[in-house]
Amino acid sequence: MAEITKTIHTKYTAAEMKLYVNQHILSRKELTALLNSAVWVGNTLNVKSKLGSGTVVLSDNLVEISITLSFFGKLAQKQLESEFDAGFKQLHSKK
Repeated sequence: MAEITKTIHTKYTAAEMKLYVNQHILSRKELTALLNSAVWVGNTLNVKSKLGSGTVVLSDNLVEISITLSFFGKLAQKQLESEFDAGFKQLHSKK
């Protein structure tokens, strides 16, 4: 099975990143159309869709993305990775 696994180092706290994810990533139409559910448990976002399921774990200065893709998700892997990259690129450097 295919997976998306990314580690992103940032200069933000977990709380700052959680706010950012809620405001700038989960609100992206391209991404919300792909997600059936996105539920926070502490600083872990559990995501599920027809394309796969997994987690986005936030720690101070670190984002860890781990998504196991379904057959359809594997077909859209590059697009999904591009959406995550676009969404999280603002976290690479603090304003």
